[in-house]
Amino acid sequence: MLLGITENNRKSHSILKETFDAGRASGSSLGGIDRAFIERLVIGTLDRMITLDTVLDRFISSGIKRQKPLVRGVLRLSLYQIMYMDRVPDSAACNEAVKLVKLHGMDGMSGFVNGVLRAAVREKESGGSRLTDFNGPSEKYSLPEWLCSLLIREYGDGKAEEIFKAFLCERHITVRFNLSRLRAQELSVQDAGRDEAERIIRERLASEGFELKKVDIRGILEASEHTGVNVGLLPVMYEITGGGDISVSDTFRQGLITVQDPSSALTAAYAAPGDGDNVIDVCAAPGGKSLAVADLMKGFGRIEARDVSAAKVRLIEENVKRCGFENITCRVMDALKEDEDSFYRADVLIADLPCSGLGVIAKKPDIKYNLRRYSIEELRQLQRDILGNVSRYIRPKGRLVYSTCTISTEENEENVRWMEEELGFKYLGGCKLLPGEDHDGFFIAVMRKNY
Repeated sequence: MLLGITENNRKSHSILKETFDAGRASGSSLGGIDRAFIERLVIGTLDRMITLDTVLDRFISSGIKRQKPLVRGVLRLSLYQIMYMDRVPDSAACNEAVKLVKLHGMDGMSGFVNGVLRAAVREKESGGSRLTDFNGPSEKYSLPEWLCSLLIREYGDGKAEEIFKAFLCERHITVRFNLSRLRAQELSVQDAGRDEAERIIRERLASEGFELKKVDIRGILEASEHTGVNVGLLPVMYEITGGGDISVSDTFRQGLITVQDPSSALTAAYAAPGDGDNVIDVCAAPGGKSLAVADLMKGFGRIEARDVSAAKVRLIEENVKRCGFENITCRVMDALKEDEDSFYRADVLIADLPCSGLGVIAKKPDIKYNLRRYSIEELRQLQRDILGNVSRYIRPKGRLVYSTCTISTEENEENVRWMEEELGFKYLGGCKLLPGEDHDGFFIAVMRKNY
Protein backbone atom coordinates (compact mmCIF):
# COMPACT_ATOMS: atom_id res chain seq x y z
CA MET A 1 0.00 0.00 0.00
CA LEU A 2 2.77 2.42 0.89
CA LEU A 3 4.55 1.88 -2.43
CA GLY A 4 1.27 2.30 -4.28
CA ILE A 5 0.93 5.73 -2.69
CA THR A 6 4.54 6.95 -2.87
CA GLU A 7 5.55 5.44 -6.21
CA ASN A 8 2.28 5.21 -8.16
CA ASN A 9 0.46 8.32 -6.88
CA ARG A 10 -2.46 6.34 -5.47
CA LYS A 11 -4.59 8.14 -2.88
CA SER A 12 -4.07 6.82 0.63
CA HIS A 13 -7.74 6.59 1.63
CA SER A 14 -8.63 4.84 -1.65
CA ILE A 15 -5.91 2.20 -1.51
CA LEU A 16 -6.62 1.43 2.16
CA LYS A 17 -10.32 0.94 1.46
CA GLU A 18 -9.71 -1.17 -1.65
CA THR A 19 -7.20 -3.40 0.13
CA PHE A 20 -9.38 -4.04 3.16
CA ASP A 21 -12.51 -4.52 1.00
CA ALA A 22 -10.64 -7.05 -1.18
CA GLY A 23 -9.56 -8.95 1.91
CA ARG A 24 -13.13 -9.06 3.20
CA ALA A 25 -14.46 -10.19 -0.21
CA SER A 26 -11.91 -13.01 -0.39
CA GLY A 27 -12.80 -14.28 3.06
CA SER A 28 -9.45 -13.34 4.58
CA SER A 29 -10.59 -10.19 6.34
CA LEU A 30 -8.26 -8.89 9.04
CA GLY A 31 -9.32 -8.49 12.62
CA GLY A 32 -9.81 -5.04 14.08
CA ILE A 33 -6.42 -4.93 15.84
CA ASP A 34 -4.46 -6.05 12.76
CA ARG A 35 -6.34 -3.66 10.52
CA ALA A 36 -5.69 -0.74 12.89
CA PHE A 37 -2.00 -1.67 13.08
CA ILE A 38 -1.61 -1.77 9.28
CA GLU A 39 -3.50 1.49 8.83
CA ARG A 40 -1.34 3.20 11.43
CA LEU A 41 1.82 1.92 9.74
CA VAL A 42 0.79 3.27 6.34
CA ILE A 43 -0.69 6.60 7.45
CA GLY A 44 1.95 7.12 10.15
CA THR A 45 4.81 6.56 7.72
CA LEU A 46 3.24 9.02 5.29
CA ASP A 47 2.65 11.49 8.12
CA ARG A 48 6.36 11.49 9.01
CA MET A 49 7.99 10.76 5.65
CA ILE A 50 10.06 13.96 5.36
CA THR A 51 11.25 13.51 8.95
CA LEU A 52 12.04 9.83 8.33
CA ASP A 53 13.98 10.65 5.15
CA THR A 54 15.90 13.35 7.02
CA VAL A 55 16.98 10.78 9.60
CA LEU A 56 17.74 8.06 7.06
CA ASP A 57 19.98 10.45 5.12
CA ARG A 58 22.12 10.71 8.26
CA PHE A 59 22.82 6.97 8.11
CA ILE A 60 23.04 6.48 4.32
CA SER A 61 25.94 8.21 2.56
CA SER A 62 24.22 8.09 -0.85
CA GLY A 63 20.85 9.26 0.57
CA ILE A 64 17.48 7.53 0.86
CA LYS A 65 16.15 8.96 -2.44
CA ARG A 66 18.78 7.01 -4.42
CA GLN A 67 17.67 3.64 -3.07
CA LYS A 68 15.34 1.29 -4.91
CA PRO A 69 11.63 1.88 -4.18
CA LEU A 70 11.23 -1.36 -2.22
CA VAL A 71 14.25 -0.57 -0.04
CA ARG A 72 13.00 2.99 0.52
CA GLY A 73 9.59 1.68 1.55
CA VAL A 74 10.97 -0.96 3.93
CA LEU A 75 13.36 1.49 5.59
CA ARG A 76 10.66 4.11 6.04
CA LEU A 77 8.14 1.64 7.50
CA SER A 78 10.74 0.17 9.84
CA LEU A 79 12.21 3.46 11.04
CA TYR A 80 8.69 4.73 11.72
CA GLN A 81 8.18 1.81 14.10
CA ILE A 82 11.55 2.42 15.77
CA MET A 83 10.93 6.13 16.27
CA TYR A 84 7.20 6.34 16.94
CA MET A 85 5.71 2.94 17.91
CA ASP A 86 6.85 2.04 21.42
CA ARG A 87 4.89 -1.22 21.51
CA VAL A 88 6.90 -2.66 18.60
CA PRO A 89 10.29 -3.94 19.81
CA ASP A 90 13.13 -2.37 17.86
CA SER A 91 14.63 -5.79 17.22
CA ALA A 92 11.35 -6.97 15.68
CA ALA A 93 11.23 -3.95 13.35
CA CYS A 94 14.79 -4.71 12.15
CA ASN A 95 14.17 -8.45 11.73
CA GLU A 96 10.94 -7.96 9.80
CA ALA A 97 12.66 -5.46 7.51
CA VAL A 98 15.32 -8.02 6.63
CA LYS A 99 12.63 -10.66 5.99
CA LEU A 100 10.74 -8.25 3.72
CA VAL A 101 13.63 -7.49 1.38
CA LYS A 102 14.45 -11.22 1.17
CA LEU A 103 10.81 -12.05 0.51
CA HIS A 104 10.89 -9.71 -2.48
CA GLY A 105 14.01 -11.29 -3.95
CA MET A 106 16.53 -8.69 -2.77
CA ASP A 107 18.69 -10.84 -0.51
CA GLY A 108 21.74 -8.79 -1.44
CA MET A 109 20.21 -5.71 0.24
CA SER A 110 19.36 -7.42 3.52
CA GLY A 111 22.72 -6.58 5.13
CA PHE A 112 22.44 -2.93 4.07
CA VAL A 113 18.89 -2.60 5.43
CA ASN A 114 19.86 -4.34 8.69
CA GLY A 115 22.93 -2.13 9.11
CA VAL A 116 21.04 1.14 8.60
CA LEU A 117 18.28 0.20 11.02
CA ARG A 118 20.60 -1.21 13.68
CA ALA A 119 22.60 2.03 13.54
CA ALA A 120 19.37 3.98 14.12
CA VAL A 121 18.51 1.74 17.08
CA ARG A 122 21.96 2.30 18.63
CA GLU A 123 21.52 6.05 18.20
CA LYS A 124 18.15 5.85 19.93
CA GLU A 125 19.53 3.76 22.82
CA SER A 126 22.49 6.09 23.35
CA GLY A 127 20.29 9.21 23.34
CA GLY A 128 22.07 10.64 20.31
CA SER A 129 20.73 13.62 18.42
CA ARG A 130 20.40 12.16 14.93
CA LEU A 131 16.85 10.95 15.64
CA THR A 132 15.71 14.03 17.53
CA ASP A 133 17.33 17.22 16.21
CA PHE A 134 15.73 18.91 13.20
CA ASN A 135 16.27 22.15 11.31
CA GLY A 136 13.04 24.10 10.98
CA PRO A 137 9.36 23.06 10.81
CA SER A 138 9.70 21.21 7.50
CA GLU A 139 11.98 18.52 8.98
CA LYS A 140 10.32 18.55 12.40
CA TYR A 141 6.68 18.33 11.23
CA SER A 142 7.26 16.59 7.89
CA LEU A 143 5.88 19.29 5.61
CA PRO A 144 7.17 20.75 2.34
CA GLU A 145 9.06 24.02 2.82
CA TRP A 146 6.64 25.99 0.62
CA LEU A 147 3.64 24.84 2.68
CA CYS A 148 5.33 25.80 5.96
CA SER A 149 6.07 29.24 4.53
CA LEU A 150 2.49 29.68 3.28
CA LEU A 151 0.89 28.83 6.62
CA ILE A 152 3.38 30.88 8.65
CA ARG A 153 2.70 33.86 6.39
CA GLU A 154 -1.09 33.50 6.77
CA TYR A 155 -1.31 32.57 10.44
CA GLY A 156 1.94 33.63 12.11
CA ASP A 157 4.53 31.41 13.77
CA GLY A 158 2.50 30.38 16.85
CA LYS A 159 -0.78 29.51 15.15
CA ALA A 160 1.02 27.83 12.25
CA GLU A 161 2.88 25.56 14.66
CA GLU A 162 -0.45 24.54 16.23
CA ILE A 163 -1.65 23.62 12.74
CA PHE A 164 1.54 21.65 12.03
CA LYS A 165 1.03 19.66 15.26
CA ALA A 166 -2.64 19.01 14.43
CA PHE A 167 -1.62 17.55 11.06
CA LEU A 168 0.21 14.80 12.97
CA CYS A 169 -2.59 13.95 15.41
CA GLU A 170 -3.91 10.41 15.24
CA ARG A 171 -7.59 10.72 14.34
CA HIS A 172 -10.46 8.35 15.11
CA ILE A 173 -13.58 7.71 13.05
CA THR A 174 -16.51 10.01 13.79
CA VAL A 175 -20.13 9.30 12.90
CA ARG A 176 -23.19 11.51 12.64
CA PHE A 177 -26.47 10.09 13.94
CA ASN A 178 -29.39 10.14 11.46
CA LEU A 179 -31.95 10.91 14.17
CA SER A 180 -34.95 11.41 11.90
CA ARG A 181 -34.16 8.12 10.14
CA LEU A 182 -34.64 6.20 13.38
CA ARG A 183 -37.98 7.89 14.04
CA ALA A 184 -39.19 7.08 10.53
CA GLN A 185 -37.96 3.48 10.74
CA GLU A 186 -39.70 2.25 13.85
CA LEU A 187 -43.23 2.95 15.02
CA SER A 188 -42.15 2.45 18.61
CA VAL A 189 -39.92 5.53 18.48
CA GLN A 190 -41.77 7.51 15.83
CA ASP A 191 -42.66 10.24 18.25
CA ALA A 192 -39.39 10.13 20.15
CA GLY A 193 -37.47 13.35 20.53
CA ARG A 194 -33.90 13.85 19.45
CA ASP A 195 -32.53 12.89 22.86
CA GLU A 196 -34.39 9.57 22.88
CA ALA A 197 -33.35 8.77 19.30
CA GLU A 198 -29.74 9.56 20.21
CA ARG A 199 -29.90 7.24 23.22
CA ILE A 200 -31.26 4.34 21.16
CA ILE A 201 -28.60 4.64 18.44
CA ARG A 202 -25.86 5.02 21.03
CA GLU A 203 -26.98 1.87 22.85
CA ARG A 204 -27.11 -0.10 19.61
CA LEU A 205 -23.55 0.83 18.76
CA ALA A 206 -22.41 -0.02 22.27
CA SER A 207 -24.10 -3.43 22.01
CA GLU A 208 -22.01 -4.09 18.88
CA GLY A 209 -18.82 -3.55 20.86
CA PHE A 210 -18.04 0.04 19.90
CA GLU A 211 -16.75 2.55 22.41
CA LEU A 212 -18.27 5.99 22.00
CA LYS A 213 -17.22 9.48 22.99
CA LYS A 214 -19.55 12.36 22.20
CA VAL A 215 -18.10 15.11 20.04
CA ASP A 216 -18.53 18.59 21.50
CA ILE A 217 -19.86 20.21 18.32
CA ARG A 218 -20.83 23.44 20.04
CA GLY A 219 -17.39 23.69 21.62
CA ILE A 220 -15.73 23.18 18.22
CA LEU A 221 -17.94 25.87 16.71
CA GLU A 222 -17.37 28.35 19.54
CA ALA A 223 -13.59 27.87 19.25
CA SER A 224 -13.69 28.63 15.52
CA GLU A 225 -13.63 31.93 13.71
CA HIS A 226 -17.45 32.05 13.70
CA THR A 227 -19.33 35.10 12.47
CA GLY A 228 -22.79 36.38 11.71
CA VAL A 229 -25.50 34.01 10.60
CA ASN A 230 -27.53 31.96 13.06
CA VAL A 231 -26.86 28.23 12.89
CA GLY A 232 -29.62 25.62 12.73
CA LEU A 233 -29.77 22.34 14.65
CA LEU A 234 -26.28 21.06 15.35
CA PRO A 235 -25.45 17.48 14.34
CA VAL A 236 -25.18 14.74 16.96
CA MET A 237 -21.80 13.09 16.53
CA TYR A 238 -19.67 10.50 18.30
CA GLU A 239 -16.08 9.35 18.05
CA ILE A 240 -15.96 5.59 17.50
CA THR A 241 -13.23 3.20 18.66
CA GLY A 242 -13.08 -0.57 19.06
CA GLY A 243 -15.72 -2.87 17.67
CA GLY A 244 -14.05 -3.57 14.33
CA ASP A 245 -15.11 -2.24 10.93
CA ILE A 246 -17.98 0.23 11.38
CA SER A 247 -19.11 -0.21 7.75
CA VAL A 248 -20.23 -3.79 8.38
CA SER A 249 -22.11 -3.04 11.60
CA ASP A 250 -25.90 -3.40 11.65
CA THR A 251 -26.32 0.18 12.85
CA PHE A 252 -24.42 1.46 9.82
CA ARG A 253 -26.19 -0.85 7.37
CA GLN A 254 -29.57 0.29 8.68
CA GLY A 255 -28.66 3.88 7.82
CA LEU A 256 -28.77 5.15 11.39
CA ILE A 257 -25.26 6.62 11.19
CA THR A 258 -23.07 8.22 8.54
CA VAL A 259 -19.28 8.37 8.76
CA GLN A 260 -18.46 12.08 8.58
CA ASP A 261 -16.10 14.62 10.10
CA PRO A 262 -17.65 17.12 12.56
CA SER A 263 -16.50 20.12 10.50
CA SER A 264 -18.12 18.76 7.35
CA ALA A 265 -21.36 17.93 9.18
CA LEU A 266 -21.65 21.57 10.27
CA THR A 267 -22.37 22.54 6.65
CA ALA A 268 -25.95 21.29 7.01
CA ALA A 269 -26.43 23.33 10.18
CA TYR A 270 -25.30 26.45 8.34
CA ALA A 271 -27.58 25.61 5.40
CA ALA A 272 -30.47 25.52 7.91
CA PRO A 273 -32.99 24.25 5.34
CA GLY A 274 -36.73 24.70 5.79
CA ASP A 275 -38.95 21.63 5.60
CA GLY A 276 -40.23 22.56 2.14
CA ASP A 277 -37.02 23.93 0.62
CA ASN A 278 -35.59 22.89 -2.71
CA VAL A 279 -31.89 22.14 -2.14
CA ILE A 280 -29.24 21.50 -4.80
CA ASP A 281 -25.87 20.00 -3.79
CA VAL A 282 -23.62 20.48 -6.82
CA CYS A 283 -20.48 18.48 -5.86
CA ALA A 284 -22.14 15.99 -3.55
CA ALA A 285 -20.15 12.72 -3.61
CA PRO A 286 -20.06 10.67 -1.47
CA GLY A 287 -23.23 12.36 -0.19
CA GLY A 288 -22.54 13.20 3.45
CA LYS A 289 -23.81 16.77 3.28
CA SER A 290 -26.94 15.83 1.32
CA LEU A 291 -27.72 13.15 3.92
CA ALA A 292 -27.18 15.60 6.78
CA VAL A 293 -29.53 18.10 5.14
CA ALA A 294 -32.13 15.38 4.53
CA ASP A 295 -31.95 14.41 8.20
CA LEU A 296 -32.72 18.00 9.19
CA MET A 297 -35.62 18.19 6.69
CA LYS A 298 -37.20 14.96 8.10
CA GLY A 299 -38.22 13.68 4.69
CA PHE A 300 -39.85 16.88 3.47
CA GLY A 301 -38.76 19.18 0.64
CA ARG A 302 -36.46 18.10 -2.16
CA ILE A 303 -32.70 17.58 -2.40
CA GLU A 304 -30.91 17.01 -5.68
CA ALA A 305 -27.42 15.58 -5.17
CA ARG A 306 -25.19 15.98 -8.22
CA ASP A 307 -21.66 15.11 -9.24
CA VAL A 308 -19.55 14.95 -12.36
CA SER A 309 -19.35 11.22 -13.05
CA ALA A 310 -21.51 8.12 -12.91
CA ALA A 311 -19.02 6.51 -10.51
CA LYS A 312 -19.33 9.36 -8.03
CA VAL A 313 -23.11 9.43 -8.31
CA ARG A 314 -23.23 5.67 -7.62
CA LEU A 315 -21.46 6.37 -4.32
CA ILE A 316 -24.15 8.91 -3.43
CA GLU A 317 -26.92 6.51 -4.47
CA GLU A 318 -25.48 3.73 -2.30
CA ASN A 319 -25.48 5.98 0.76
CA VAL A 320 -28.94 7.37 0.01
CA LYS A 321 -30.35 3.86 -0.37
CA ARG A 322 -28.69 2.71 2.85
CA CYS A 323 -30.05 5.67 4.82
CA GLY A 324 -33.48 5.53 3.18
CA PHE A 325 -34.03 9.24 2.58
CA GLU A 326 -36.70 9.38 -0.13
CA ASN A 327 -36.47 13.14 -0.68
CA ILE A 328 -32.99 12.88 -2.29
CA THR A 329 -32.57 12.36 -6.02
CA CYS A 330 -29.17 11.79 -7.61
CA ARG A 331 -27.99 13.11 -10.95
CA VAL A 332 -24.84 13.06 -13.05
CA MET A 333 -24.02 16.67 -13.88
CA ASP A 334 -20.83 18.65 -14.37
CA ALA A 335 -20.99 21.77 -12.20
CA LEU A 336 -19.06 23.65 -14.88
CA LYS A 337 -21.72 23.04 -17.52
CA GLU A 338 -24.76 25.28 -17.79
CA ASP A 339 -28.15 23.71 -17.09
CA GLU A 340 -30.97 26.09 -18.00
CA ASP A 341 -33.57 23.86 -16.34
CA SER A 342 -31.89 24.59 -13.00
CA PHE A 343 -32.03 28.39 -13.25
CA TYR A 344 -33.62 30.04 -10.18
CA ARG A 345 -34.79 26.71 -8.70
CA ALA A 346 -32.78 26.38 -5.49
CA ASP A 347 -33.78 27.86 -2.16
CA VAL A 348 -30.43 26.62 -0.89
CA LEU A 349 -27.45 25.63 -3.02
CA ILE A 350 -24.57 23.75 -1.38
CA ALA A 351 -21.21 24.12 -3.12
CA ASP A 352 -18.56 22.06 -1.34
CA LEU A 353 -16.00 22.47 -4.09
CA PRO A 354 -12.75 20.76 -5.13
CA CYS A 355 -9.93 22.34 -3.15
CA SER A 356 -6.33 21.86 -2.02
CA GLY A 357 -7.47 19.79 0.98
CA LEU A 358 -5.07 21.40 3.46
CA GLY A 359 -7.61 20.90 6.24
CA VAL A 360 -7.66 17.09 5.92
CA ILE A 361 -3.91 16.38 5.86
CA ALA A 362 -4.22 14.55 9.20
CA LYS A 363 -6.40 11.93 7.46
CA LYS A 364 -4.87 12.06 3.99
CA PRO A 365 -1.16 12.87 4.45
CA ASP A 366 -0.31 12.15 0.81
CA ILE A 367 -1.93 15.51 -0.01
CA LYS A 368 1.07 17.42 1.32
CA TYR A 369 3.47 15.56 -0.98
CA ASN A 370 1.38 15.81 -4.16
CA LEU A 371 0.19 19.41 -3.85
CA ARG A 372 2.17 22.27 -5.41
CA ARG A 373 1.99 26.00 -4.72
CA TYR A 374 0.61 26.74 -8.20
CA SER A 375 -2.12 24.12 -7.66
CA ILE A 376 -3.85 26.44 -5.17
CA GLU A 377 -4.07 29.22 -7.76
CA GLU A 378 -5.47 26.78 -10.34
CA LEU A 379 -8.01 25.45 -7.85
CA ARG A 380 -9.15 28.96 -6.94
CA GLN A 381 -9.88 29.63 -10.61
CA LEU A 382 -11.80 26.34 -10.89
CA GLN A 383 -13.83 27.26 -7.81
CA ARG A 384 -14.73 30.63 -9.33
CA ASP A 385 -15.69 29.06 -12.63
CA ILE A 386 -18.05 26.68 -10.82
CA LEU A 387 -19.48 29.39 -8.57
CA GLY A 388 -20.11 31.67 -11.53
CA ASN A 389 -22.11 28.92 -13.23
CA VAL A 390 -24.11 27.45 -10.34
CA SER A 391 -24.96 30.83 -8.77
CA ARG A 392 -27.61 31.14 -11.49
CA TYR A 393 -29.45 28.14 -10.05
CA ILE A 394 -30.34 30.06 -6.88
CA ARG A 395 -33.67 31.85 -6.66
CA PRO A 396 -33.73 35.58 -5.82
CA LYS A 397 -32.79 36.11 -2.15
CA GLY A 398 -31.87 32.42 -1.92
CA ARG A 399 -28.78 31.15 -0.11
CA LEU A 400 -25.48 29.74 -1.29
CA VAL A 401 -23.50 27.68 1.22
CA TYR A 402 -19.90 27.63 0.02
CA SER A 403 -17.51 25.26 1.76
CA THR A 404 -14.04 23.77 1.37
CA CYS A 405 -11.87 21.39 3.37
CA THR A 406 -8.90 23.75 3.13
CA ILE A 407 -7.52 26.59 5.24
CA SER A 408 -6.01 28.60 2.39
CA THR A 409 -7.16 32.24 2.33
CA GLU A 410 -7.01 32.26 -1.47
CA GLU A 411 -9.62 29.52 -1.71
CA ASN A 412 -11.80 30.82 1.12
CA GLU A 413 -11.98 34.48 2.13
CA GLU A 414 -10.76 35.73 -1.24
CA ASN A 415 -13.52 33.78 -2.99
CA VAL A 416 -16.11 35.24 -0.62
CA ARG A 417 -14.98 38.76 -1.52
CA TRP A 418 -15.04 37.82 -5.21
CA MET A 419 -18.63 36.55 -4.95
CA GLU A 420 -19.70 39.81 -3.33
CA GLU A 421 -17.96 41.94 -5.94
CA GLU A 422 -18.65 39.89 -9.07
CA LEU A 423 -21.73 37.74 -8.49
CA GLY A 424 -24.03 40.01 -6.50
CA PHE A 425 -24.04 38.04 -3.24
CA LYS A 426 -23.92 39.28 0.35
CA TYR A 427 -21.89 37.43 2.97
CA LEU A 428 -24.16 36.57 5.92
CA GLY A 429 -21.64 34.70 8.05
CA GLY A 430 -19.86 31.41 8.46
CA CYS A 431 -16.87 29.85 10.13
CA LYS A 432 -13.28 28.79 9.61
CA LEU A 433 -12.19 25.74 11.56
CA LEU A 434 -8.46 25.17 11.84
CA PRO A 435 -7.36 21.51 12.12
CA GLY A 436 -7.66 20.12 15.63
CA GLU A 437 -7.34 16.85 17.51
CA ASP A 438 -11.02 16.01 16.92
CA HIS A 439 -11.88 17.67 13.61
CA ASP A 440 -10.59 18.63 10.18
CA GLY A 441 -9.80 22.12 8.98
CA PHE A 442 -12.83 23.51 7.16
CA PHE A 443 -14.38 26.71 5.82
CA ILE A 444 -18.09 27.55 5.49
CA ALA A 445 -19.59 30.78 4.11
CA VAL A 446 -23.31 31.51 3.84
CA MET A 447 -24.09 33.94 1.02
CA ARG A 448 -27.44 35.55 0.07
CA LYS A 449 -28.33 36.38 -3.50
CA ASN A 450 -29.12 40.07 -3.73
CA TYR A 451 -31.28 39.92 -6.85
